[in-house]
Amino acid sequence: MALLNPAATLPASSRDAQEQWDERYNAAQMLTVPQTWVSELGEEHAAPALETKYPMSVLALKFAQTMAGEGRFKTIGEKECTLTTAEYDEGVEIELVKLSSNAFSARRWLDSPAAFVQAEQMFKLKLISDALVANATGACGWDDLALFHDAHLCNPKDAGSATFDNLQATTKDVADISSLEEEITLMSDVLDINGDRLGVMATHIGVPTRKFQKLKNLLKQDFIPSAAGTATMRNPYNDAGLTVVRMDQLTDDDDFYLFDMNMISRGVPPWILAKLALPGPGFAELGIRHWNMDNSDDMRRRGMVAVSQHIFYGYKFLYPHAIRKVAGS
Repeated sequence: MALLNPAATLPASSRDAQEQWDERYNAAQMLTVPQTWVSELGEEHAAPALETKYPMSVLALKFAQTMAGEGRFKTIGEKECTLTTAEYDEGVEIELVKLSSNAFSARRWLDSPAAFVQAEQMFKLKLISDALVANATGACGWDDLALFHDAHLCNPKDAGSATFDNLQATTKDVADISSLEEEITLMSDVLDINGDRLGVMATHIGVPTRKFQKLKNLLKQDFIPSAAGTATMRNPYNDAGLTVVRMDQLTDDDDFYLFDMNMISRGVPPWILAKLALPGPGFAELGIRHWNMDNSDDMRRRGMVAVSQHIFYGYKFLYPHAIRKVAGS
């Protein structure tokens, strides 16, 4: 069987190179992109504008004895927060003479569209990871405190309402079963808007890269050392316990995070990630931008072909109820 002649696939012009790039990019976008922990443990949506108002409400209904004929009513969406998107970009360039004469350079050029798709996924992970580590003051839409705080309001519209915490500042070892039990128990004390326990139960634990394998191996064991270290005990988490999530983009190698996936799926996500998406072909032109000798003096001077991608993303921390941060050791 004859081998394909690599020279036959070389682009004939800069326009041909750009068309080939667009075809590869469209094909890469059509492939199934694996879901990341950002979308699994939070929400990801398209944003219709650079700035969007996001309505918030934890509708915790509580029956009480009727004291008036028409009863009582709770307003849905009593509070809203603002989600703002910003522009980010990346690009690649290559000498046209290499692209037109070297099959290996042409292959690198045609490999780059898939790399752009992967880079966008990594960008989303890094964006949320950095925000979790920073824990900026006022970033939580629920009560305008930091996402991780020791006194979140159970009712954000009532400054005198009871409080709950989702932050452990005392360092704990994530590979210590007794520490995990303590933090899971403390997480269950999260309150609903009425001041009653919301029913939170940790289902996932997010850890930095260096803690992942040790914790995963520990939770898979049938028997583990007891707290005193003098005997063994059955591992309470080895069958249907915690799902360990590897969060490679965390810059802190010790802190870990507990999540309640059941609560998140019921409409209490800790964050929302939004990508700006506007109707019409004009907005698409803002995303992928081609540069060649026809439209750029710089490219003509240097004999280059280039492409850049501009993406518009924003995020907002929403509910502090189904997430807990623990300082690690």
